[in-house]
Amino acid sequence: MANSDLIGSLVRAMEILKMIGASPAGCRVEEICTAMKLKPPTVYNIIRTLTAGGFVERHNRSLRLGREFKRLAGVGEGGLLEGVAETELLALYQRIPKGTAIFGVSTRQGVEQTHRISFDRPGVIQNLPNEIMHPYATAAGLIGLAFADEESFLLQSEKWPFAEFGAHLWKSRAELESFLEQVRKEKVALSPFDRDLFWRISGAVTDVEGRLHAVIGVSIPAIHLNAVAEQAAEMEVRKSAENLARVLRERL
Repeated sequence: MANSDLIGSLVRAMEILKMIGASPAGCRVEEICTAMKLKPPTVYNIIRTLTAGGFVERHNRSLRLGREFKRLAGVGEGGLLEGVAETELLALYQRIPKGTAIFGVSTRQGVEQTHRISFDRPGVIQNLPNEIMHPYATAAGLIGLAFADEESFLLQSEKWPFAEFGAHLWKSRAELESFLEQVRKEKVALSPFDRDLFWRISGAVTDVEGRLHAVIGVSIPAIHLNAVAEQAAEMEVRKSAENLARVLRERL
């Protein structure tokens, strides 16, 4: 790719991405250095930048293409779940009592809510650009926090400091971490806040390696629910999340 007008660091980054993408088992930094005849500091700096943007992920000592790269490689703005996400959201809305159904995608900054169907506009799928869900208070945001990798967790913690945004909700960080551990195990988050007013639950849409790609859930006024209805709604959310996860795994 010889051209004096090209930016050298970008050219090297593109070549590194091509090399990583061509290796199903992933690449190691040493392999990249040898193949491209680059010094380790140069490769480490490029990899660190690509990792921060979500284009490369580390698996033990191997490097693989990250979720952001795969998302952009998908069809349209909805990425790999384009079309099917809206269909599943509408189906979920039709199976629950009066309430709101939401869908969001996982980003480095947290879960970004992209679609919603609310009781005041039944059947209408609303597009919501760039709305990051609160990581400590919302069911969807808590799923994003639970499944965040180390760098994403640090980014969210920097934007939403626990002392400012989470301490008044949770007794301690230990209590929050215990809740997040349960979320990782169940792949479902039920918001513990304002349960007397709203019942909010979301399910995680993960790939075969357990990485979070999206979230789907519902918010239902408590007045419309009882124990049986809550159990039924949870089953419906789990069903929708599993349906989307199955499609995601087929397309990856």
